[in-house]
Amino acid sequence: MEQLVDAARADGGPDVRSDDGPDLLDRDGLRSLAILIERTAERERTTHDLDPDVTDLDDPYAAATAEFYDLLATGHWDTFGDQLANLLAEVDPTTGPLVDVGAGTGVGLSHLRNAVPTAEIYAIEPSKAMRVALHARLTVDPTLRAATTVDPRPFASAELPVRASGLVASAVLGHLTDAERDRLWRYVADRLDPGAPAVVEVLPPFRPLVVPSVRYRALQVGRFTYEGWQSGRPADDRHMAWTMTYRVLDDGALVAEHEVVSRWRCFSPNDVRAEVERFRLDVAEHDDCVVLTHA
Repeated sequence: MEQLVDAARADGGPDVRSDDGPDLLDRDGLRSLAILIERTAERERTTHDLDPDVTDLDDPYAAATAEFYDLLATGHWDTFGDQLANLLAEVDPTTGPLVDVGAGTGVGLSHLRNAVPTAEIYAIEPSKAMRVALHARLTVDPTLRAATTVDPRPFASAELPVRASGLVASAVLGHLTDAERDRLWRYVADRLDPGAPAVVEVLPPFRPLVVPSVRYRALQVGRFTYEGWQSGRPADDRHMAWTMTYRVLDDGALVAEHEVVSRWRCFSPNDVRAEVERFRLDVAEHDDCVVLTHA
């Protein structure tokens, strides 16, 4: 991703600026970074314990992300939801549920139901902190609650449906292990009917690079302003180490601040093609995702 973020303004959001002020990214670069910022599953740490290494907590969302996620990190679904309406248009819900890998707070569930109104949804979300928000969302929507099963286990051990009508994996690919990706590709090949789509987001950067600190979102809540900032650096030749900073401000004065370090494996569409070739899956590119199918 040579250019990263310059279009929050296009969606009515705040300027995306560096700490020093100038705009960093053009419009074409914004959406890809925004999605990664908004949906990436972080390894978290707070500013009270700033270990330079990526922290591996039992629940990687618990330290900060779950608190700020719906405030700062869900805007891209307005666009991605429209894409899903098109990409899932031919799904036959009678063949099985839609599988949502990494459902998070559940912000995408209504978009899945809008795309396939009679679908059952099998939502996989191992983070207890994120499931608090997910369950709250289901509590206030009886129709969505009746259609959604929440599996709290990691993808590696989740009891996947015997058959599925489709699958969505949004901003999760870079966090899956080799074994989990192998399970994912095999599941698509073996458990989805011919032509049934698996929509997998594949987000730049396709290889690690240095990303200066940028503010990707600011939101006024009462008299406080909530800000999300992100920077990144190569962790090795295939992984990014992203640093997320969440700030709460009262008329410019700092009320609270948390930092998150996230390790993300970079993938390009061609990397996905190489991995799924032995499973005989077809790959079609659509914006920031690929759609996997088989004959």
